[in-house]
Amino acid sequence: MTPQKSVRGPAHRTGAILAVLAEQATVSADEICRHTGIPISAVYRHLNDLVQIGLASPTRTRGRYCAGSLAVLMAENYRREMLGGGAVKSRLTRLASDTGELAAFLIPSGDHVLCVEAADGPRMVKCSFSPGVAQPLTWGASAQAILAHLPADRVAEICAAHRLDPTVTESLMVDLRYVRDRGYAMSTGAVDEGVWGVSVPVFDRRGEVTGTVSTMAPQFRVRDHQTLLTLTHAAAQDISRIEEPPS
Repeated sequence: MTPQKSVRGPAHRTGAILAVLAEQATVSADEICRHTGIPISAVYRHLNDLVQIGLASPTRTRGRYCAGSLAVLMAENYRREMLGGGAVKSRLTRLASDTGELAAFLIPSGDHVLCVEAADGPRMVKCSFSPGVAQPLTWGASAQAILAHLPADRVAEICAAHRLDPTVTESLMVDLRYVRDRGYAMSTGAVDEGVWGVSVPVFDRRGEVTGTVSTMAPQFRVRDHQTLLTLTHAAAQDISRIEEPPS
């Protein structure tokens, strides 16, 4: 976990602790303290409150905590309200069937890109993206399809959070301009060795990026990039419409 600035105020402290619980499978109070800068006494006090309401839970390992049972209900509410009550999953399943490969919907979450839904094609592929798994919002097609459409100051914040060298950041900025101009991102081996991916951003009605649809496959199986791009682009357009609330 990357240390962050000290968080002030009870509401912000609670939110910071919940963010750590979302990011880590299990965590200790000391680790939360180091990550957030919140005094250890306050960490224990907030954890006690979160355990009482079900947002945090002690694990079987003494002194460690994980997300609580209430997080399950929150996740289901998110899927119902933000993922079209199964419509996004259905569209990804169709994309996976059309391509024969893994299809995923990912969103920006802090300084990371988070997979919130996925569908396997008939041919399995091992990669780091499955629902609930996050990766840095920097490298790979999924991350850059989102990053290319964020404000420049937000991109700079993300690069700083991941401690990218200034030269690397400058090179990334050039790549992002290219991604933004052509409307999609493509990469090979950026996150998982030997895995190729193409990602097309999803926008809301205000034109702001809300996520990306990605198709991923072993590099050796990819023969027709254009067809995979076309199918992924169509799915991204459909999911953009699913995400729009009724007028």
